[in-house]
Amino acid sequence: MSAAGTADGPGSWPWETVEEIFAAGHSVALSLTGGGSRAISWLFNHPGASRVLVEAQIPYSEQAIDAYLDQPGPHRAVAETARRLALVARRRAIRLSGDDGAVGVGASAALATDRERRGEDRAFIVTCNAESYEFTTMRFDKSVDRLAQEEMLSTVLLVTLASTCGLTVTAETPSWAQTERLVVAVDRGVEELLDGALPAAEFADGATISRAVSDPDDRLLVSGSFNPLHPGHAGLAIAAERRSGRIAGFELSVHNVDKPALPYREILRRAAQPRDGRTLVLTREPTFLGKANLLPGCWFAIGYDTAVRLVAPDYYDGTNMGMEVALAGLRDLGSRFFVASRQWEGSCRGLEDVAIPAGYDDLFESIPESEFRMDVSSTALRENIVEQSSVTGL
Repeated sequence: MSAAGTADGPGSWPWETVEEIFAAGHSVALSLTGGGSRAISWLFNHPGASRVLVEAQIPYSEQAIDAYLDQPGPHRAVAETARRLALVARRRAIRLSGDDGAVGVGASAALATDRERRGEDRAFIVTCNAESYEFTTMRFDKSVDRLAQEEMLSTVLLVTLASTCGLTVTAETPSWAQTERLVVAVDRGVEELLDGALPAAEFADGATISRAVSDPDDRLLVSGSFNPLHPGHAGLAIAAERRSGRIAGFELSVHNVDKPALPYREILRRAAQPRDGRTLVLTREPTFLGKANLLPGCWFAIGYDTAVRLVAPDYYDGTNMGMEVALAGLRDLGSRFFVASRQWEGSCRGLEDVAIPAGYDDLFESIPESEFRMDVSSTALRENIVEQSSVTGL
């Protein structure tokens, strides 16, 4: 079915689309902030709405969103905010209706306003059921007024909801509204990790996740952001294996110091990168002491630059005492660090160039430059990709 106009009564596109959504028989709950109110009107101002619709909430202020998500902000108008709104909406729908097939709808929008906004006018719609998330991104021309943006956002929201209900519904979108759609599988482990219900989760094969991370005392992990995962990570894993006698895997923290958590989609994207059969542990721990507490006895393979930060007081409470307390804790937990050389500020530097505090040398072992040297950088690779894209116009 395609859009036939903006009238709301019988025979109009919104009316007929809502009829189809209701006929699909899925319980639906919505949580929208910043836009989408027309869709709520279309859905609730319809005969039989009470048989399908569980609730619609509009947590608008930052405090209201905090309370609804049970998570402190800031909650910017981004896809991850919409995903969390959709997930909470679905969980509430299941709890209130008893329907395990319920659909959650979340939207986070920054539409035209009476104040100057530096960013673009945009909206993110996410719907979810038991199997998948459907992400829809909308970007609006700033010359278009708020009412027109709201109408188009609500139209696309109905299309996205219909798709998640197993229907094929289309609507024409004007040139001033760019729309992108992506379907991503639900991964309970990643959801619970971001919720804080799991401290860690493990990918063993492909995208298959184990929600309970085993805790052998012979772990060896290469920690990183893996954006992207590159041959330097793989080479470090191999070199550390030779030195330690352990099999290496990778570890990605969804949290970083002074940064928001990685979005759900980004975690899955990084986890899907080829790892030559190596496991990937996902944690919520941005520090090595936190990782060691989570996995006692774990050893780590790191580069020179990471080793420097590991013994820098500034990365603790700014004091030598804070740094030494952390190192002592790492020793008590059975941690060790295998340090590879890398190009740094114009020269190759290794463990011998790290100012290790007296009494803690046993925590570290050098991977000689002759065995492995890591000069490749994820940051440089990303910058190169951006440069190539600008040259080719992609």
